[in-house]
Order: sequence, then structure tokens, then C-alpha cells
Amino acid sequence: MSSLFSSGVMSGSVTSETSSSPALSVSLQQAQKIIQKHVGLSEGSNDGLRITKLEEIKDYGYSVAGGSKIYIVDLHGGDADAHGKATTASCFLTISAPSSERNTLPLITHLLSLIRSNTQIPISDPILDTTRDLIPFDFLLSPPTPFPSSSIITLHDAKAQGLLNEQLQAMIDLQMGSFLAQMHQNVQNDWFGLPVLPPRGTVPTPGAPQRPPAEAEPECYSWQETFTTLFESLLSSVKTKLSSQHPDADPDNQDDALGIPFTAIHSAMSRAIAFFLFDDVEVPSLVWFTGFDTDIYLSLPTHGSTKTPGIVAILPSMPHMLWGDPLLESFFIPLAEPGGVEKSKALIEGYTGAGGAPLISFARQKTKRVWYTLYLALSVLNEYLSLSTGSSSQALEEKRKWAFDTIRTCADVLKTAPCY
Repeated sequence: MSSLFSSGVMSGSVTSETSSSPALSVSLQQAQKIIQKHVGLSEGSNDGLRITKLEEIKDYGYSVAGGSKIYIVDLHGGDADAHGKATTASCFLTISAPSSERNTLPLITHLLSLIRSNTQIPISDPILDTTRDLIPFDFLLSPPTPFPSSSIITLHDAKAQGLLNEQLQAMIDLQMGSFLAQMHQNVQNDWFGLPVLPPRGTVPTPGAPQRPPAEAEPECYSWQETFTTLFESLLSSVKTKLSSQHPDADPDNQDDALGIPFTAIHSAMSRAIAFFLFDDVEVPSLVWFTGFDTDIYLSLPTHGSTKTPGIVAILPSMPHMLWGDPLLESFFIPLAEPGGVEKSKALIEGYTGAGGAPLISFARQKTKRVWYTLYLALSVLNEYLSLSTGSSSQALEEKRKWAFDTIRTCADVLKTAPCY
């Protein structure tokens, strides 16, 4: 299975809008009002604070994220100096259409609080605004950091541009492995499944488990039951959407007509369930799921102020976080591929060194990782199929192709993959 980013096919995010809803975007004028309301260079004052750059980030994560957008904002608090350097800080601005994402911005803010309180992951305390008095969307604003966007770069771009030598790459992998282990070990729950906001008016203890919604209780205490329920629901959604696009498909040969081997996938899942493949997870950990190296920002190795490149920021792009199996993280996709364990040696070393449990000890765990890759590809395809018909582009078609290819590859591998 090839990685999603090996050919750059997952760059970009898209927006799905209806004619009756406002376009999901923010203008420079609107962004300036947001900054004036929430940010100041000095306490009690916004004098002279202005935006010098407002740019949508179109390259992040494995999620199509049609209901949200993230912008990077450069700020300046006064006149340019003699060298023309106007930018003094930068921040991220996330906007989300009402009820468009499974994990809403208020819920993401709560999860970020749990991560920030229990780990050393560089996530700042964001400002959540749901008043919609400045823009017709909820938004999340990260506090400005004392460096311009020109001094940072995504881990993905740093790799692509050859800016990281072997030693630097290993150091960053160690750091990322440590961050993931801290999240998986220190941010845990007492039930599996989709996260929920604490009851209004309560102040949850950081890291404390939450009670699930009553209707979810029957399936929350077994990861196998939770994951298979989520998987079957997702698979059904993809099949329904594809069927609506191919109304003339032969019911007796639907798999070929729709391009996905649904029958083979169902058979493989039945075998996995019979062998209790997913039943080895005892403690629900907070899992990012769609995060990848396009969400990770480093201090730019070639920038004059950078002494040692390292992770300085992480995008709050977390629409699919859930309580589940740590192996579900997309950073662990290579572990099921030939030579993947060796290639991920530094990441695994950082992970286990920070207290993370061993990820791949038996062949059945590689099989489980293939299932998680299949689940990821189905998620990408499901979001793509939810887009309006007029949103197609070359980037989107590449996303669609990756999803279809990965689904078929995983289904083929799972026909004979060991479950014991």
C-alpha cells in the first residue's frame, strides 16, 4: 500500500456548500475584526495591530474536511522597521459551518484542552467564538506566536524539499513518537467511540473520563464492537452514495459496477470478528486518526533564527478524533507495509520511550493496521462523495483515486491476512 502523500495526492481541502448557505470563507476585513476583538499586542490595547497576510491552508491531514477551513494569519503591531519587516507574529484561524463536522469546534476545543493539560504537545489555548456576530460561522483562533509564517514549514514540505538530513529527520520522528505516546497514555477514557462535550455548566477535570451518551452505552465498552459498528456504518454510507450515482448498476454485479468489493470486505470482516481481531484493546485512548505530517509545523531549517529545527505548532485539524486503539493513528500506516517497521524505527523508538505500548508484536496486529487503513480510505471517499457535484477538480479526483485504489488493495490483502 502506498502512502497517501507519496505522490502528493492528498494536498488540499474542499468545501461543500448549498445555495442557501453563505460561502465558507473569511475576508481580510472580517479577519481584521476578529483580531481586533480577541487579540492585542499589549494588554488592553489593539492599537496598530493589523493583518499582513491571510492565507487558506489547503494542504493538511487525511480528511477532506468540507465543512471547515483553516487560515494562517500574519500580524504586525506597528509600522515596518528600517528593514521592512512588518510581521511580528502568526496564528491559525479555523472556521466551521454550523453542524457541518462530526466533531464541532466546541468539542475540538474541549479535546485540545485535555491534550494541552496532559501532554507536552505544542498546542496553545485557543479562543473559541460561537456568537457569529462577526462572521456567520463558529471560529477557533489560536493565540499569536512570536514568529512569522515565513519562519515555519510543514513536516511534509520539509521532507519534499530535502531540508531534513537523516539526523534531523530521526530527531523529529522521535519527537513525534513521544507526542503521540503522551496523548495515548495520558489522555484516556473509560469508554470507546465518538467523543462528546461534557454537560453544560460542568467543569470537567483534565484527563478525567466522561460518561457516554445513554444510547451509546451498549457498544462503548468493547473496542471490537465499537469499531465494527463504526466501520459497517461507514461502509453502508459509501455504498448508498455510490449507488445513488449509479442507479442503473446491476444488483447482481453491484461490486464491479460501483468499483468496491463490498462482498469481499464483509466476508473478511466476519472472519476478523470471529477471531476477535480487534478485541485486544483494553483502554480507550484519544486518537487523532486523520492527522499526518502536513499538520505538523517545524521551525524552518533554512531560516536565520532557527538553531535546531523542531516541532513548533500543530494544526487544530481534528474533525475525526475518537476514543479508540492507538494503532488507528494514520502516522502508523507504514507499519503494515513491507519494510515499514524499519522505516518507522525512530518514530517507534520515540513512542515506546515515552511510555507507549508496543504497536506491532504479532502478525495479526499488522492485519488490524490494514483494516484501519481501509477505514481511513473509506472515510476519505465518504467525504468526497458528500461534496456537491460542481466541486470537482484535479486534486479532488486524485483524492478519489487514492481512496478507491487503497480500498481495493486493502480488501485484497485482507482475503488472506492472518487473524490469529
